[in-house]
Amino acid sequence: MKIRELIRYSGRLLEGRRARTMMICLLPAAAELFFRFAEAAVFSLLLYFGGSMPIELFSGSSAVQLSVTGVCTLLRWLTAAPLMYGAAQRLYLITAELPHKRNLPFSRIVLNKRTLRRSVSAALWTRVIGLLGLVPVVFFGAWAYELLRGRLRGTEMFLAANALFFAALSAVMWLSVKLSFAAVPFLLVRYPQQTAFRIVLRSIGFMRGRKRVLAGLIAVYLPQMLTIVGLPYALMRLMTAFSLSIDIFIREDEYLETDRADGGHGKARDTGKIPRGKKRRVKAAADKA
Repeated sequence: MKIRELIRYSGRLLEGRRARTMMICLLPAAAELFFRFAEAAVFSLLLYFGGSMPIELFSGSSAVQLSVTGVCTLLRWLTAAPLMYGAAQRLYLITAELPHKRNLPFSRIVLNKRTLRRSVSAALWTRVIGLLGLVPVVFFGAWAYELLRGRLRGTEMFLAANALFFAALSAVMWLSVKLSFAAVPFLLVRYPQQTAFRIVLRSIGFMRGRKRVLAGLIAVYLPQMLTIVGLPYALMRLMTAFSLSIDIFIREDEYLETDRADGGHGKARDTGKIPRGKKRRVKAAADKA
């Protein structure tokens, strides 16, 4: 899938609805930042008026600090997760070209009990799996640090090199999983009958071999997002293009499943491995997405 074509086609889909879509795409990030800044503000008050030491804010030994962190995290999940689901839902209505559903109020999507339950549950599972994925990184990183602190000899040098290698490998695998989780809100919308936990697991396999599309979109829009002024527009274009790519990926999977059911081997996981005739039909189906 060519990034340039994806960006150009998704841009055409936004014609006439850029302002509203931009606002909807900004809401999850705004909610995330609001509670992050609120947490930082409370910590500043504790430092200046509560007599707390700076080290207590990072050691986890203060009950007040743990309470503030827990409350802000809970409020952030309860707010940002449904807003992200609502943004994914609205982008799906645009990229899938479902005009008969576009009049559904955004507030109705966000405040739905099932939306709240599934989105918060998915956010929780992504955090849990992400933290579990960090365990090898921390373990091998701490081991390498302890070895490098001492005097390196033959055995210690060999162990330190292996620890660094496994720490780097674990970090790459963790980053790969985190990139896969970017598809979770969009898959929640596309598969409303599946549980949040199943969607989180599905996203890992769904994005296998496809994370380069997301990485390419990030590389294109990141310089514009770093200017702050261009952040709203770049974020909207990035999320719209990624939503469109999710639709295309789903159509690819549906085609492969149909081909397998019709007696094809279905061994090709990537469109680059599909024969030319079939690839043209997949592209034609994707153009309708």
